[in-house]
Amino acid sequence: MSVDGLSEIADRVYRVEFASGQSAHSGIVIGDDAVAVVDTCTFEDDARILLEAVASLTALPIRYVVNTHHHGDHTFGNWLFRPAAIVGHERCRAWLVGDAGETHRELMGKWMPASKERMQSVVIDAPDVTFEERMRLHLGGVTLRLDYFGRAHTDNDIAIGVEEAGLCFAGDMIGEPLFCEDAFPAEWGSTLRALEGVPEATFASGHDPLVDRAYVGRQAALAEELAASCAAGTPLEQIVADASPEMQAVFGHQLGIAVERYAATAG
Repeated sequence: MSVDGLSEIADRVYRVEFASGQSAHSGIVIGDDAVAVVDTCTFEDDARILLEAVASLTALPIRYVVNTHHHGDHTFGNWLFRPAAIVGHERCRAWLVGDAGETHRELMGKWMPASKERMQSVVIDAPDVTFEERMRLHLGGVTLRLDYFGRAHTDNDIAIGVEEAGLCFAGDMIGEPLFCEDAFPAEWGSTLRALEGVPEATFASGHDPLVDRAYVGRQAALAEELAASCAAGTPLEQIVADASPEMQAVFGHQLGIAVERYAATAG
């Protein structure tokens, strides 16, 4: 069976890109004994495409779902993958449990207004296996290393290194443009410096093509540059006027939001 949007990006590692444009890219990692899925889409129809993609590749069971962070375009399909364990940072769980989960559903509706009504049918299923800094998951012959390096796109971004494949899933810590509504610009640069230092040389973002270590370093430098301007008290108008073409490409219309988030979260 052929699944649109499915491609092999490393040995035993696959990605599914969704034509709907409403879901982040998802990853599939196949070990000797079991499968792990990285991020699970926004809505049920995309999540079922992801399930079909796994079935087209292997009959092995899905043992783990790993959420790169809590945003709904990465997590709202979690429920369809049970009885797999859902794994994420401890704050990823906190953002999706109980009233916090309902609040996040409403926020996703504001961020995706054309799909606001569809959000009401989403079943929010939070991670039930959590960690603070690092853990490893074993699939038989393939190991996933989960690292929390600090706050960046959110307060719970994790990197997922597929050690035997030399590839790291980085979620929305990298990409163009960087989405800053929940971001921590004062810390984003240092978090990316840590990401830059992982053993894996290829990085898969949540919404963009594969990139290399140099790309992560360039984004780290831009995040550090923006944080330095904010720390110096440079007015937003001046930051926008002085922004290089690369800064404009990476932050785009989110540049002003990044500056506001710096003021709200620094210190």
